[in-house]
Amino acid sequence: MRSTRPTTTQTTCDCEDCESFTLTGHLRRTPVQADRHHMQAAADGWADVEARDYCPGCPPGLPVEEHDHEGLWVDDEPQS
Repeated sequence: MRSTRPTTTQTTCDCEDCESFTLTGHLRRTPVQADRHHMQAAADGWADVEARDYCPGCPPGLPVEEHDHEGLWVDDEPQS
């Protein structure tokens, strides 16, 4: 699910058992910033299938029992 507010853009995983989300904050959001948020989510492995968003741990092609709802796919290491 996608949510756009005056200062944030958020994408939440549409898998029923998942609580994953990605959030981008803005001083003042513009349509270009919201587009960048969605492009970065796609680059990070988020999938948009039939207007539903799935995190990298919940690939739409796998049965729900095989999804990673613990978020073990998240990289906690700082980017350099």
